[in-house]
Amino acid sequence: MKAVIAIDSFKGSLTSQEAGQAAAAGIKRVFPDAVTEVCPLADGGEGTVETLISGMGGTIRYLSVTGPLGESVTGRYGVLEDGVTAVMEMADAAGITMVVPEKRNPLYTTTYGVGETIRDAVKEGCRKFIIGIGGSVTNDGGVGMLQALGFEFLDGAGKPVTFGAQGLEQLACIGTRNAMEELADCEFHIACDVKNVLCGPEGCSAVFGPQKGADDAMIRQMDAWLADYAALAAAACEGEEVDPDHPGAGAAGGLGFAFRTSGTGRGTDPAGDEAGRETAGCRCGSHRRRQAGRSDRYGQGACRCSSTGEKVWKKGGCFFRLRDGGRSGV
Repeated sequence: MKAVIAIDSFKGSLTSQEAGQAAAAGIKRVFPDAVTEVCPLADGGEGTVETLISGMGGTIRYLSVTGPLGESVTGRYGVLEDGVTAVMEMADAAGITMVVPEKRNPLYTTTYGVGETIRDAVKEGCRKFIIGIGGSVTNDGGVGMLQALGFEFLDGAGKPVTFGAQGLEQLACIGTRNAMEELADCEFHIACDVKNVLCGPEGCSAVFGPQKGADDAMIRQMDAWLADYAALAAAACEGEEVDPDHPGAGAAGGLGFAFRTSGTGRGTDPAGDEAGRETAGCRCGSHRRRQAGRSDRYGQGACRCSSTGEKVWKKGGCFFRLRDGGRSGV
């Protein structure tokens, strides 16, 4: 028997590779003669860089960036063998596992380090980006990321707003004239497995705010601030589509909205791209490896309310979508 094992990470516990190896060891105990092959799997969250570099070839670059609480941390991104495609996880610079539970507070956590990572890759010649935006600890609407890329987010006195969601309350003006010129030549594909909108009961503040440290009062505040931010973005990006209700706009605390709205290149669609499942799964070659196998083992780390959205579960060699109401037949 040959078993091809593809298991998504168990957030905060096991990486995709570690989970796969554990399953392989279990199979070997029962079937000592079995041949096992572990295929890393990711949906845009942790493990996305390793999955794509492992499956497609490339190198990983390390750099110093701003962490979620403003501290210096070691960030990273992968560069595929073509030399122009960068693979990133926003969680490497602003991930929830980087902040201990008692210090999580979305009023202060920033995506600035995500922008610094992108900026470095652009300076190194990358023009195509595959960015996983799962596992965030932020709710700043992607403002920090855009600030690092040269966009101006100013308060009423013309000064830059502070880091975190609290900066959204101060926001009075958005400027684009100092944004990196190279961004116009870049193409972004966003790996995302949620379809939440920016604001409202299904928005990022209400659904994901609590796990990032927000209480009820903070959720109401941030939701209102994000709505005002969306209105200012619409004015600043005149002539471009600005839709806070687009599926995926609320991913990673509004980072999906920032990518879709800011004009940071072509190809950006946090929900319609299907990169969270296809890019990190199919492109790594696990679907081809399966053809030589007799048994498949696929896994999802945990089932929460958000797990009824699109996840990277796989059955019978075909990705399928687990949707509300069991319409998928699961």
